Amino acid sequence: MHLGSVYRSSSDLLLLKNRSRKQPEEGKKRGGGGFTKLCRLSPQLEEFLGAPEMARTEVVKQLWAYIKEKELQDPSNKRNILCDEPLRAIFSVDSINMFQMNKALTKHIWPLDSDDVIPVKTATQKEKEKKQESEEEPDDPGRKEKRQKTGNKGFMAPLQLSDPLVKFLGTGENALSRSEVIKRMWDYIKQNNLQDPSDKRKILCDEKLKELFDVDSFVGFTVTKLLSAHFVKS
Repeated sequence: MHLGSVYRSSSDLLLLKNRSRKQPEEGKKRGGGGFTKLCRLSPQLEEFLGAPEMARTEVVKQLWAYIKEKELQDPSNKRNILCDEPLRAIFSVDSINMFQMNKALTKHIWPLDSDDVIPVKTATQKEKEKKQESEEEPDDPGRKEKRQKTGNKGFMAPLQLSDPLVKFLGTGENALSRSEVIKRMWDYIKQNNLQDPSDKRKILCDEKLKELFDVDSFVGFTVTKLLSAHFVKS
């Protein structure tokens, strides 16, 4: 009986050790799920990637695909990224290393269910605001307050749409915000399964998209550039 009890105690002890080893591993798996959760993107990042919502892992993946495609890594130090105009619009710097980039992305990726988000201002926007402040008349205190309320609505402002885009959307609307058009475009792409199964970044155009963009295929983050020709300047 005494030996049996020792045996059971040893077995119990081994079982407890195995459980204690598994628990941290399970915790790590649960904790990592946050990076694959769908998130809202800032207007700057949405314009670059062509989608209003995306998981952080997918954002990073597409950013690196763009960086490598455009050969933006510093040849003398691959960890440094030499920003072109689209990347400057997001990060507001001429160069950034991979660790700084991941930190800077937190300002552009917001919880999907959060309404309490802070618009990210680019370096150009900040310069314009400083210039406007210096030109403001001292006896007009309401002018600054009015600009603060309307200054970040440019991406959401309705724009006149081209006739081919109106026809493509099929709703009869001839003016929509850039972000709404991009959202509907990605909805259409996903509903019609137009992403290349071997590379989700590549869009395989159906007849409607071919007629609109005059291409057989395109990379997802270039959808904004393709759409720019269909926003009529007033």
